[in-house]
Amino acid sequence: MKQTIILIILLAVLIIGYGSIYIINEAEQAVVTQFGKPVGGAITEAGLHFKTPIIQTVMKFDKRILEWDGSANEIPTLDNKYILIDAFARWRISDALQFYKSAKNEMLAQSRLDDILDGAVRDEIANRTMVEIVRSSNRIMVIQDVESSTVNVKNESIKKSSMKMEGARLLIVESILKSVSKRLLDLNMGIEIVDVQLKRINYTNQV
Repeated sequence: MKQTIILIILLAVLIIGYGSIYIINEAEQAVVTQFGKPVGGAITEAGLHFKTPIIQTVMKFDKRILEWDGSANEIPTLDNKYILIDAFARWRISDALQFYKSAKNEMLAQSRLDDILDGAVRDEIANRTMVEIVRSSNRIMVIQDVESSTVNVKNESIKKSSMKMEGARLLIVESILKSVSKRLLDLNMGIEIVDVQLKRINYTNQV
């Protein structure tokens, strides 16, 4: 009888002891909650940590850079030409505690990012002309035309003309990044945008 009681006590101690220990690796950060409410700040240091068993729960989040990949959207440009824009971004959880309070998990955060990033891309593209969007520099383009009305020794005459076309692809990406960063800061979601890029720009059949 006495041995049985000792075994039960030892088992209870092991269960309580196991429930009070948790490990955070180098790629994780965590928030401890008690009855659904966060207790203390975010845990960002890797290693062995302790919590109150049974009543406290550990919510772990990724510390690494995460991926956002939007769907291609048809957007009208400033000069009324429709193009397909496919963008992607990289983000990370900068404040695990605030992230838990506002987004709870990565799935909901991705959904919020869909609205914010798609809106920022659409606004920026709609305020730019086709030439600005497809070009990333102001390099002078040399256009060559073959004139069929004049014939030289080689049966062709090449007319060359130079045209300076304003390109703003890099400015567009920078503007989108600033707009999204400001929006996330206003919402206080505990998320930081690392980079935004336009993966693909396609003309529609009409163009």
